[in-house]
Amino acid sequence: MTKTLLSFGCGNMANAIIQGLYNSQADLSYTLFTPSQTKAVSLSQIVAGEVLTSLNKIPSSNYFMISCKPQQLEELAKDIKSKLNEDSIIISILAGTTVETLQKLLGVQKVLRVMPNTPILVGAGVNAFYFSKEVSKSERQELIELFSKFSKVFTFESELEIDKITGFSGSGPAYLFEFSRLLTEKMISMGIEEQIATDMIKWTIYGSAKLQLDSNDSSERLRENVTSKNGVTYEALEVFKQMDFKNMVDNALDAAYNRSIELSKQN
Repeated sequence: MTKTLLSFGCGNMANAIIQGLYNSQADLSYTLFTPSQTKAVSLSQIVAGEVLTSLNKIPSSNYFMISCKPQQLEELAKDIKSKLNEDSIIISILAGTTVETLQKLLGVQKVLRVMPNTPILVGAGVNAFYFSKEVSKSERQELIELFSKFSKVFTFESELEIDKITGFSGSGPAYLFEFSRLLTEKMISMGIEEQIATDMIKWTIYGSAKLQLDSNDSSERLRENVTSKNGVTYEALEVFKQMDFKNMVDNALDAAYNRSIELSKQN
Protein backbone atom coordinates (compact mmCIF):
# COMPACT_ATOMS: atom_id res chain seq x y z
CA MET A 1 0.00 0.00 0.00
CA THR A 2 1.36 3.40 -1.00
CA LYS A 3 2.20 5.61 1.96
CA THR A 4 1.98 9.39 2.05
CA LEU A 5 4.52 12.09 2.80
CA LEU A 6 3.57 15.72 3.39
CA SER A 7 6.43 18.19 3.38
CA PHE A 8 6.15 21.59 5.04
CA GLY A 9 8.82 23.36 3.01
CA CYS A 10 10.52 22.63 -0.30
CA GLY A 11 13.99 24.12 0.07
CA ASN A 12 17.13 22.62 -1.45
CA MET A 13 17.55 19.79 1.07
CA ALA A 14 13.87 18.84 1.18
CA ASN A 15 13.80 19.01 -2.61
CA ALA A 16 16.80 16.70 -2.86
CA ILE A 17 15.36 14.19 -0.37
CA ILE A 18 11.95 14.08 -2.02
CA GLN A 19 13.42 13.76 -5.51
CA GLY A 20 15.77 11.09 -4.17
CA LEU A 21 12.81 9.13 -2.84
CA TYR A 22 10.85 9.62 -6.05
CA ASN A 23 13.73 8.70 -8.36
CA SER A 24 14.41 5.56 -6.32
CA GLN A 25 10.78 4.57 -6.91
CA ALA A 26 9.85 4.62 -3.23
CA ASP A 27 6.24 3.56 -2.72
CA LEU A 28 5.17 7.04 -1.62
CA SER A 29 2.82 9.78 -2.73
CA TYR A 30 3.75 13.40 -2.04
CA THR A 31 1.88 16.45 -0.81
CA LEU A 32 3.87 19.68 -0.70
CA PHE A 33 3.40 23.01 1.06
CA THR A 34 5.23 26.31 0.83
CA PRO A 35 3.70 29.67 1.83
CA SER A 36 4.04 31.16 -1.67
CA GLN A 37 3.28 27.80 -3.35
CA THR A 38 5.90 28.50 -6.03
CA LYS A 39 8.44 25.88 -4.95
CA ALA A 40 5.71 23.43 -4.00
CA VAL A 41 4.17 23.66 -7.47
CA SER A 42 7.56 23.27 -9.14
CA LEU A 43 8.49 20.18 -7.12
CA SER A 44 5.03 18.66 -7.46
CA GLN A 45 5.41 18.65 -11.23
CA ILE A 46 8.65 16.66 -10.91
CA VAL A 47 7.39 14.05 -8.43
CA ALA A 48 3.75 13.83 -9.54
CA GLY A 49 2.69 15.30 -6.21
CA GLU A 50 -0.17 17.38 -4.85
CA VAL A 51 0.10 20.95 -3.60
CA LEU A 52 -1.40 21.89 -0.24
CA THR A 53 -2.70 25.43 -0.68
CA SER A 54 -3.77 26.12 2.90
CA LEU A 55 -2.90 24.95 6.41
CA ASN A 56 -6.53 25.20 7.49
CA LYS A 57 -7.08 21.55 6.68
CA ILE A 58 -4.16 19.13 6.59
CA PRO A 59 -4.66 15.68 5.04
CA SER A 60 -3.75 12.58 7.03
CA SER A 61 -0.25 11.36 6.17
CA ASN A 62 2.12 8.64 7.26
CA TYR A 63 5.07 11.03 7.29
CA PHE A 64 5.23 14.77 7.89
CA MET A 65 8.54 16.31 6.83
CA ILE A 66 9.47 19.52 8.64
CA SER A 67 11.61 21.39 6.13
CA CYS A 68 11.07 25.04 6.98
CA LYS A 69 13.81 27.27 8.37
CA PRO A 70 14.44 26.58 12.10
CA GLN A 71 13.34 30.11 13.02
CA GLN A 72 10.00 29.48 11.29
CA LEU A 73 9.19 26.34 13.29
CA GLU A 74 7.23 27.92 16.13
CA GLU A 75 4.97 29.83 13.74
CA LEU A 76 4.39 26.73 11.62
CA ALA A 77 3.70 24.63 14.72
CA LYS A 78 0.92 26.98 15.80
CA ASP A 79 -0.82 26.38 12.48
CA ILE A 80 -0.46 22.60 12.30
CA LYS A 81 -0.16 21.20 15.86
CA SER A 82 -3.76 20.10 16.34
CA LYS A 83 -4.11 18.87 12.75
CA LEU A 84 -1.49 16.11 12.60
CA ASN A 85 -2.57 12.52 13.14
CA GLU A 86 -0.90 11.30 16.31
CA ASP A 87 0.45 8.03 14.90
CA SER A 88 2.32 9.77 12.08
CA ILE A 89 6.09 10.11 12.04
CA ILE A 90 7.71 13.53 11.93
CA ILE A 91 10.80 13.66 9.72
CA SER A 92 12.77 16.76 10.68
CA ILE A 93 15.74 18.10 8.73
CA LEU A 94 16.07 21.19 10.92
CA ALA A 95 19.62 21.71 12.16
CA GLY A 96 19.95 22.16 15.91
CA THR A 97 16.29 21.40 16.67
CA THR A 98 15.91 18.64 19.24
CA VAL A 99 13.42 15.79 19.23
CA GLU A 100 12.00 17.08 22.51
CA THR A 101 11.34 20.50 20.98
CA LEU A 102 9.60 18.95 17.97
CA GLN A 103 7.45 16.73 20.18
CA LYS A 104 6.44 19.64 22.37
CA LEU A 105 5.65 22.07 19.57
CA LEU A 106 3.91 19.60 17.23
CA GLY A 107 2.14 17.31 19.69
CA VAL A 108 3.40 14.18 17.91
CA GLN A 109 5.67 11.68 19.67
CA LYS A 110 7.21 9.74 16.77
CA VAL A 111 10.14 11.73 15.42
CA LEU A 112 13.00 11.00 13.05
CA ARG A 113 15.68 13.68 13.18
CA VAL A 114 17.78 13.70 10.01
CA MET A 115 21.07 15.45 9.37
CA PRO A 116 21.56 15.37 5.58
CA ASN A 117 24.31 16.85 3.44
CA THR A 118 24.21 18.47 0.03
CA PRO A 119 25.69 15.56 -2.00
CA ILE A 120 22.27 13.91 -1.69
CA LEU A 121 21.46 16.25 -4.58
CA VAL A 122 23.47 13.88 -6.78
CA GLY A 123 22.55 10.65 -5.03
CA ALA A 124 25.86 10.41 -3.16
CA GLY A 125 25.01 11.94 0.16
CA VAL A 126 24.97 11.03 3.83
CA ASN A 127 21.89 11.03 6.04
CA ALA A 128 22.42 10.71 9.80
CA PHE A 129 19.37 9.39 11.69
CA TYR A 130 18.20 9.71 15.28
CA PHE A 131 14.81 8.24 16.23
CA SER A 132 12.68 9.07 19.23
CA LYS A 133 11.98 6.00 21.36
CA GLU A 134 8.33 6.00 20.25
CA VAL A 135 9.26 4.96 16.69
CA SER A 136 8.90 1.18 16.44
CA LYS A 137 11.59 -1.16 15.16
CA SER A 138 9.63 -1.90 11.98
CA GLU A 139 9.02 1.81 11.35
CA ARG A 140 12.71 2.53 11.80
CA GLN A 141 13.69 -0.21 9.38
CA GLU A 142 11.24 1.04 6.76
CA LEU A 143 12.63 4.58 6.91
CA ILE A 144 16.22 3.37 6.81
CA GLU A 145 15.40 1.31 3.71
CA LEU A 146 13.64 4.25 2.04
CA PHE A 147 16.56 6.65 2.52
CA SER A 148 19.18 4.01 1.73
CA LYS A 149 17.86 3.88 -1.83
CA PHE A 150 19.49 7.25 -2.57
CA SER A 151 22.00 7.89 0.22
CA LYS A 152 24.23 6.30 2.83
CA VAL A 153 22.34 6.13 6.13
CA PHE A 154 23.98 6.10 9.56
CA THR A 155 21.77 5.61 12.62
CA PHE A 156 22.76 6.96 16.04
CA GLU A 157 21.40 5.93 19.44
CA SER A 158 22.20 9.24 21.15
CA GLU A 159 20.88 12.62 20.01
CA LEU A 160 24.10 14.20 21.24
CA GLU A 161 25.90 12.25 18.53
CA ILE A 162 23.85 14.09 15.90
CA ASP A 163 25.27 17.36 17.24
CA LYS A 164 28.76 15.85 17.16
CA ILE A 165 28.63 14.67 13.55
CA THR A 166 26.88 17.78 12.12
CA GLY A 167 30.21 19.58 11.71
CA PHE A 168 31.62 16.55 9.89
CA SER A 169 29.09 15.05 7.48
CA GLY A 170 26.74 18.03 7.43
CA SER A 171 29.38 20.73 7.08
CA GLY A 172 32.08 18.56 5.54
CA PRO A 173 31.23 19.30 1.90
CA ALA A 174 31.79 23.02 2.57
CA TYR A 175 35.33 22.34 3.79
CA LEU A 176 36.11 20.36 0.65
CA PHE A 177 34.55 23.03 -1.57
CA GLU A 178 36.64 25.70 0.14
CA PHE A 179 39.83 23.67 -0.31
CA SER A 180 38.83 23.15 -3.95
CA ARG A 181 38.37 26.91 -4.36
CA LEU A 182 41.79 27.65 -2.89
CA LEU A 183 43.54 25.08 -5.10
CA THR A 184 41.76 26.41 -8.19
CA GLU A 185 42.57 30.05 -7.42
CA LYS A 186 46.24 29.21 -6.85
CA MET A 187 46.46 27.38 -10.19
CA ILE A 188 44.91 30.35 -11.95
CA SER A 189 47.34 32.77 -10.22
CA MET A 190 50.19 30.66 -11.60
CA GLY A 191 48.95 31.13 -15.15
CA ILE A 192 46.74 28.07 -15.71
CA GLU A 193 43.60 28.86 -17.72
CA GLU A 194 40.56 29.20 -15.44
CA GLN A 195 38.38 26.48 -16.96
CA ILE A 196 41.25 24.00 -17.07
CA ALA A 197 42.14 24.74 -13.44
CA THR A 198 38.51 24.39 -12.36
CA ASP A 199 37.99 21.08 -14.15
CA MET A 200 41.32 19.59 -13.05
CA ILE A 201 40.62 20.27 -9.38
CA LYS A 202 37.05 18.98 -9.60
CA TRP A 203 38.29 15.74 -11.13
CA THR A 204 41.15 15.48 -8.65
CA ILE A 205 38.74 15.68 -5.71
CA TYR A 206 36.22 13.36 -7.34
CA GLY A 207 38.88 10.80 -8.22
CA SER A 208 40.42 10.93 -4.76
CA ALA A 209 37.02 10.37 -3.12
CA LYS A 210 36.27 7.46 -5.45
CA LEU A 211 39.67 5.92 -4.82
CA GLN A 212 39.11 6.17 -1.08
CA LEU A 213 35.67 4.56 -1.33
CA ASP A 214 36.92 1.75 -3.53
CA SER A 215 40.09 1.07 -1.53
CA ASN A 216 40.52 -0.89 1.70
CA ASP A 217 43.53 1.25 2.59
CA SER A 218 43.35 3.86 5.34
CA SER A 219 43.44 7.58 4.55
CA GLU A 220 46.97 7.65 5.92
CA ARG A 221 48.10 4.83 3.63
CA LEU A 222 46.50 6.47 0.59
CA ARG A 223 48.30 9.70 1.47
CA GLU A 224 51.60 7.86 1.78
CA ASN A 225 51.05 6.25 -1.63
CA VAL A 226 51.16 9.74 -3.15
CA THR A 227 54.12 10.94 -1.12
CA SER A 228 57.78 10.31 -1.97
CA LYS A 229 60.47 11.32 0.52
CA ASN A 230 61.65 14.86 -0.31
CA GLY A 231 59.37 14.91 -3.37
CA VAL A 232 56.80 17.51 -4.46
CA THR A 233 53.94 16.22 -2.30
CA TYR A 234 56.27 15.75 0.69
CA GLU A 235 57.29 19.42 0.58
CA ALA A 236 53.66 20.58 0.54
CA LEU A 237 52.71 18.29 3.43
CA GLU A 238 55.70 19.50 5.43
CA VAL A 239 54.34 23.05 5.17
CA PHE A 240 50.96 21.81 6.41
CA LYS A 241 52.78 20.27 9.37
CA GLN A 242 54.82 23.40 10.08
CA MET A 243 51.67 25.55 9.95
CA ASP A 244 49.94 23.10 12.34
CA PHE A 245 47.20 22.24 9.89
CA LYS A 246 45.93 19.49 12.22
CA ASN A 247 45.40 21.97 15.06
CA MET A 248 43.60 24.33 12.69
CA VAL A 249 41.21 21.56 11.63
CA ASP A 250 40.67 20.47 15.25
CA ASN A 251 39.80 24.03 16.28
CA ALA A 252 37.43 24.46 13.34
CA LEU A 253 35.59 21.22 14.13
CA ASP A 254 35.38 22.12 17.83
CA ALA A 255 33.84 25.48 16.85
CA ALA A 256 31.30 23.72 14.62
CA TYR A 257 30.37 21.32 17.44
CA ASN A 258 30.02 24.14 19.98
CA ARG A 259 27.73 26.02 17.62
CA SER A 260 25.64 22.91 17.08
CA ILE A 261 25.21 22.55 20.85
CA GLU A 262 24.25 26.22 21.13
CA LEU A 263 21.57 25.82 18.50
CA SER A 264 20.19 22.71 20.21
CA LYS A 265 19.90 24.61 23.51
CA GLN A 266 18.17 27.53 21.78
CA ASN A 267 15.70 25.14 20.15
